[in-house]
Amino acid sequence: MMQKFVFLVAAMLFALPTVMAEQSAKPYAPLNSERYDYASDFSEGLAAVNVNHQWGFIDASGKMVIAPQFNPYQTQFNSYFSEGLVAINLTVAKKPVEGNDPSGVRWGFADKSGKIVIKPQFEGNYYAPPHFANGLAAISGNFIGTTVATFGLNTKFGYIDKTGKFVIPQKFDEAYDFSDELASVRVGNKYGFIDKTGRMVIAPTFDAPGFFKDGIAIVEINNLSYIIDKANHKVLNQGFEGLSAFSEGLARFVTKGNIGFMDKSGKIKIQPKFSLGSPQSVRLMYFSEGLCPFETLTSDTHGRISKRVGYIDKNGKTSIEAQFDYAGPFKNGIAVVSLNGNYGYINKTGQFVIQPVFANAGYFSDGVARVSGGAGFGDYKYRFIQRQLK
Repeated sequence: MMQKFVFLVAAMLFALPTVMAEQSAKPYAPLNSERYDYASDFSEGLAAVNVNHQWGFIDASGKMVIAPQFNPYQTQFNSYFSEGLVAINLTVAKKPVEGNDPSGVRWGFADKSGKIVIKPQFEGNYYAPPHFANGLAAISGNFIGTTVATFGLNTKFGYIDKTGKFVIPQKFDEAYDFSDELASVRVGNKYGFIDKTGRMVIAPTFDAPGFFKDGIAIVEINNLSYIIDKANHKVLNQGFEGLSAFSEGLARFVTKGNIGFMDKSGKIKIQPKFSLGSPQSVRLMYFSEGLCPFETLTSDTHGRISKRVGYIDKNGKTSIEAQFDYAGPFKNGIAVVSLNGNYGYINKTGQFVIQPVFANAGYFSDGVARVSGGAGFGDYKYRFIQRQLK
């Protein structure tokens, strides 16, 4: 019996280096030993995690730096750190059922130490928490109209600074982030632009919100998109269908049901030859690190439509063949893709650097990403992995 035991121990010791070598050869490793009910991607070095029905934050080392205490019994957490602050609330959702929208939610802000610096007091969309951009945050609130024309419950938007003080009164029907010192707001059913004093600098004449970047914005009039500058002059007289914001110098446009790309001078750089595809795929059609996802649609003999997603380069040539169910933007040389319902990561040659074994996966930030399920984790809770570079 003793001889069998000694032989078993010896066999285990002999196999141990091989097992360790296999583990070290993996392209990723657990960041820590924790598993979370839910988790978000990193923003400004911190990621939100849900523990015992409350939300806290970990840093890129896996350390819990803000104890779980916010948004109790809420599964939805779209808040993220921006300019050092994150929107939080202390409203308890309906127990014991998770996932219900909490009624009467009030938003405030916490800093990176977890200290509440603006007390929860502001109304807002549960699914779209406020955040700071250019030092201001758009805040909504309800009021009762006082005239026959305005009677009823209405929502108005204004902006607060980082002390929680309203610096632009709640007088707009809709309001968006400041970018390039201007913000898109809606008055009635038209959108215009204000400066940081709240002054309307471009009259509300547009049919959709816009965002300034590098001195220009895309605006919509009668289902056509135009490029304007901060003086509200059209950079190009021509209007385009489905014109997107510029990314890496190119903007997506649609003509006759196909997608192409143009530069800021209006010159067509990639002919409109790509399928319009699904709304999700169209939204993801922008360039990142020189590549852009594109979708192909095919139908079988029974008329069933299937889609595959790949990547094109800035010449419009296929760089990675359409083969994925989903393909996200590239960040630091890798992108999240899904294949047969599982998520993994590819490099710019289309090769998997981490095989598609996860039920869900987020983006890598500083070498760390959130994933759930797969790879022998044994459950579908979230955890964080870090890349193991050779």
